[in-house]
Amino acid sequence: MQSQNKQDIDTMQYVAAKSRDISINMRKIGELAMEVIAYMSRNHDNNNFNAVTHSYVRLSSEFHPEKNDKRAADWLFVLNTLNFGLWTRKGMQEWKVDGFTGYMALCAIIKRTIDNGKPMWDPKFYTTLSIVDMMHIFQGDDDIIIPRISQRLTILHEVGKVLLDHYDGTFANCIKSCEHDAIKLMVTIHDKFQSYHDIVKYGGRSVHLYTKAWTLVTDIWAYFDQEHELWIKIEGIKYSTIFADYRVIQVFNHFNVLVYSKKFLDELEKEEFIIHGSKEEVEICCCSLMIVRYLHQMLMETLKQNTFVKRIPELELPDFDCMCLVDNFLWDYLQLHNEQLKKNVLCRVYTESY
Repeated sequence: MQSQNKQDIDTMQYVAAKSRDISINMRKIGELAMEVIAYMSRNHDNNNFNAVTHSYVRLSSEFHPEKNDKRAADWLFVLNTLNFGLWTRKGMQEWKVDGFTGYMALCAIIKRTIDNGKPMWDPKFYTTLSIVDMMHIFQGDDDIIIPRISQRLTILHEVGKVLLDHYDGTFANCIKSCEHDAIKLMVTIHDKFQSYHDIVKYGGRSVHLYTKAWTLVTDIWAYFDQEHELWIKIEGIKYSTIFADYRVIQVFNHFNVLVYSKKFLDELEKEEFIIHGSKEEVEICCCSLMIVRYLHQMLMETLKQNTFVKRIPELELPDFDCMCLVDNFLWDYLQLHNEQLKKNVLCRVYTESY
């Protein structure tokens, strides 16, 4: 980032331009934009326009807290904190919870734990957990334990200690300390909680992505309206939350907007780790985020045309922005075409950020 409070678009463009093994196919972005417009139109016809343009579909499941739940902020904090590296090593059985995989499996198991009377949202509880406790809590279908369980326990202890030492044991106080400012909250989360820290080097430049911190911020933004004490305001353009599920980049690869060289594809076929901060990971992240920026720009320009505005008057509202729409399209496309997308190679990045 050029400053400490926003994504550095110049640096992301620099990485995308330098990248050789991962590249953006600009000609395909227009085709992807038409898919997003069709998705928007379907949701408008189904009276679901606001749901896909002003919130996040992933938060609407039965496994998330109710919006008026006093535990919601701390619940979302734990969920986001543990949402990383949910893929399985080659040759091992996939971790599932009631048939769900990935992020939804994590949502389901945290909800189950809370329903069973364990205060999984409370740092006074989760800082006392042992590895045996964790194995019991995060045991999924067929007795498979969540991946990287020791690291998750360490992280829970770390973030819980910060909340207990500095925020009187609740993430809600962290939110309040940022005075309704979303960017200030993002930077605070990034700086105060080590597992949310996301700065890497590329070609001598520092690359600030803040993907994990921003996803948590947008969850808070989507949950609490202006009358709520935890309401936060996002000024200007919203950043993307595509790494809420690391498999979203398979959608880009599926539509051929994110292209891999044969050399890189051969490496991915081996199903080995991509290390956080490596050249390949930074290129994947920056190219993916730039695809979202280009797609957003194209959509905002296209949807200003009279043809669309006459049919969907909401497009003229001053608070209309395509970023939620893009993120929700990608999320829903992944859910609807999950099995088909599994045919696309997966980038297994060893990171705490997604």
